[in-house]
Amino acid sequence: MEMWRKFLTSATCDQVWQALRDRKPAGQQTTKALRSRTGEVVESWEEKAELIKEEAFPKPLKGVEKKAQEEGGEMWKKITDEDIWEALFNQSVKKAPGLDRLGFKAIRLLWEWDSQRIINIVKASFRLGIHPRAWKEAKGVVISKPNKPDYRVAKAYRVITLLNCLGKVVEKVAANAIAEECERRRLLHDGEFGCRKPRSAIDTVGRLMRRV
Repeated sequence: MEMWRKFLTSATCDQVWQALRDRKPAGQQTTKALRSRTGEVVESWEEKAELIKEEAFPKPLKGVEKKAQEEGGEMWKKITDEDIWEALFNQSVKKAPGLDRLGFKAIRLLWEWDSQRIINIVKASFRLGIHPRAWKEAKGVVISKPNKPDYRVAKAYRVITLLNCLGKVVEKVAANAIAEECERRRLLHDGEFGCRKPRSAIDTVGRLMRRV
């Protein structure tokens, strides 16, 4: 009790609120019994997880298969160290990590200690055309959608997928490379504003106002 009084005497406003948040018990929400499309009611964790997985991640249509390229391209040669740095440091450190528990804050520390190791991993992934299986494994967190009439159906819930952060760096580098190539070859319509640099919703409204 004496230590608590000393803390309250010298603590700042932010420290007091943080202590209050830390003392609150962490609750765990549970889902109700779910009903499948066939009307079957499931109650166990395993059955509910399987039902939500089928609803959130439907299987591809039969006959639709992805074929791997026999030979890799040359795009990996155009990836620079700056591209990898931007893909890493433009990510929020508040993003939840995946199964390996390595968040972006930890990966940034690794960059400061041995940036060449991360650079080699990313470039090797592109050169070999391989996205490691460990980066494809995810942890799914189920949360309920707001204002749904019936929370006994799987559609009333959505899954937040937590992937390993290092895999997200590779995905970000790939997305930026594809976007730059599309811009260079002018493959996008001039009226496309979503996910394009340096375009925004303000530019869209400005063009609309000019036409009006």
